[in-house]
Amino acid sequence: MHDKPALAEPTGPGFHPVPLVLVVLAALLLVSFAGSWYAGHVSLPRYCQQLEIVLPRLAAIITENRPAGEQALRDYVVAAKLEFLVPRAADESLDAYLLRLRRRLEQQCR
Repeated sequence: MHDKPALAEPTGPGFHPVPLVLVVLAALLLVSFAGSWYAGHVSLPRYCQQLEIVLPRLAAIITENRPAGEQALRDYVVAAKLEFLVPRAADESLDAYLLRLRRRLEQQCR
């Protein structure tokens, strides 16, 4: 009878994925925390002095049915950034969202 060939024994230490997974996980957590810090300390405070201008523009952009068209895109970029940094809940009314956004911005501005 023919014997099955034996599998070759590894000669080196081999590949261990645990350290690689830990490094990738640490990098993802670092990026997440850095993004949160940047949003809270740099991005949101930019709008502190323009709060009375930014919020009505955001409300107008959210409720309008027309695309940006020929207008300046800056208002749309600001609105998109604010909606990304402080997302609106699915069942949240526009007034409740704007109030929550105002409170969040005022809290960041202190």
